Parts: sequence; structure tokens; C-alpha cells
Amino acid sequence: MVSRAPSNLVCSGAFVGLAALAMALSTPASAQTVTLRDPAFDLNPVPSNNNTAPWVPGFLRGRPLGLVVGIKPSFEGSGDLIPNYGLASDYSNGFSARSPLQTMGSIDIPLLDMPMLKLGIAGNLLPEIKAEGPREGLDRLLPSITAGAWGSAGVETLSVDVKVLGQVWAPELFENPREGYEAQFGMTFYTPLGRLGGGRNVDLAFRADVTIADDAYMNQHFGISASEAAASGLDAFTASAGLKSMGVGAGLVLPLSRNFELQGKVGVTQLLHDAAASPWVVERGESTDLNGNIGFAFRF
Repeated sequence: MVSRAPSNLVCSGAFVGLAALAMALSTPASAQTVTLRDPAFDLNPVPSNNNTAPWVPGFLRGRPLGLVVGIKPSFEGSGDLIPNYGLASDYSNGFSARSPLQTMGSIDIPLLDMPMLKLGIAGNLLPEIKAEGPREGLDRLLPSITAGAWGSAGVETLSVDVKVLGQVWAPELFENPREGYEAQFGMTFYTPLGRLGGGRNVDLAFRADVTIADDAYMNQHFGISASEAAASGLDAFTASAGLKSMGVGAGLVLPLSRNFELQGKVGVTQLLHDAAASPWVVERGESTDLNGNIGFAFRF
């Protein structure tokens, strides 16, 4: 009689092997072998806002907080550069780079914030322009508050925008507060460059804009009345509404790590038409203004 024991042993061994394989396949992912492709060992990770600590306010997530120092003209057309201090800026897309690179600065508050369209209100405190330096003998222009609206449309790499600002208030005791309306049309382009610290991209943004102004603004800031001409020795001049200036600028962010970065910007503003032709600009000032800054920031 032929024994069947060996056959039974083979069947039993096969069953045990299949059971072991099934257990291996059902092992939880957390128990699998860690490889260099796992996030914990990623040598070039891409940062994400999801890694931000839960205590960070929403408006700061993915944004920088820091200080910059730089230079700016004391007033448009002056040719005099003065120190400037401010908060760090965000150049990580075409929408956010619009604000720090614009040549008509203001505090811009968004009311409608959609992926491809943003609308809001804006305001600014126009500082005093003294009757000294290039404007010696001309009327002193006192501070005023401006307000208006802005809008921007586009995608992350390219956006276009428009903003309108005008004087809304000045103390009654001010005899000659700054007045008039300005409007600016601009385009901002953003491109990411190679990765540096923390796997973050180098951010590079460019912007170009043009600014127009009404009769009240142009004649007050660039016109010269008969009495001013007599006091200053300059020719009388009437500045009319139209193109006031054009500007170009660039902003750059160099990441040092996931959270720390160096950043800076440089810009040029060129006065146009009656603004550039004003006798006080031609004879005493500069039709081309420079500005720029550099700083250090922590990105949440």
C-alpha cells in the first residue's frame, strides 16, 4: 500500500505559506519598512501651509513677518533719497507682489478675495511736502487723508490691477492740504526659480505701472502760480490732468530655510508730461526717482 503522508505534508506547508503571505499583505502601512522616499527622509521637501502651527492666525499662514530697511525719495521729483523702514513683503505670487511693488502706495484691504479676482478698499496718509529744497519758494503742502478702491484679476503668475485714490479729509485749519485724485494701472509677473533652503523656491516678481492724475493734483504738486514764481524765481507753469508717471520694479526672496528668508526690492519711477516739465523739477529736482529695500523675515 502506498503511503499518502508526504502529500498531506505538502498541502499543510502550502496552506501555512499562503496564510503567512496574507498576513504580510494585511500588515498596516505604519508597520511597513521606511525608505528614503518617505516624507521623513525627503532630502528636498516642498513646504506646505499645512505644516504651519495651529496657533498661527489665518492671515499669517504662509506669509512672512519681518523688517526691511531701504531708501525712497522724500517726495516725487525731489531727487533726495531718505531712509525708509517697513514690514517684510510677500512676493510669492502675482497678486501679493502687486502691493509692495506698486508706485502709488496705500493700505489695501480686500473685501472680495477669490482665486482669480480680488476687490477692496484703499487708504493712505499723504505726508507734508515742505517748501524747501527743490520746492523752495513754493507753497507748503500739508497732509491729508486719501481713500478709494482697487481691484486685481489674473492667476498666480500674472495679474493686472487698477486703483483710484482721492483726498477725503484734512483738518479745517490746514490752509493748503494735499488734494486731487490719482489712478494707477499695473501688471505684475511672478516666476519661481530654483529651490534653496528648506526646498523652497526662490521668488522673483516684476511689475510695471502707469499713474494718471486730475487737474487739482497736477497743478498743486507740479504747477507754479504767479505768486510762487515771484517768490521762487521760477517761471509760472500750469500742469494739466493726464499721465503723471510710470514705474517698474522687481522683488526677490532668497529662502535660507523652511521658515527664514532674505528679501529685497528695487524700483524706478519716471515722471511724465507736465510732471516732468515742471520748472521746479527741471531746474532743481529729478524726473527719475529710485527706491529699494532689503530685509530679513520669518515665514509662517
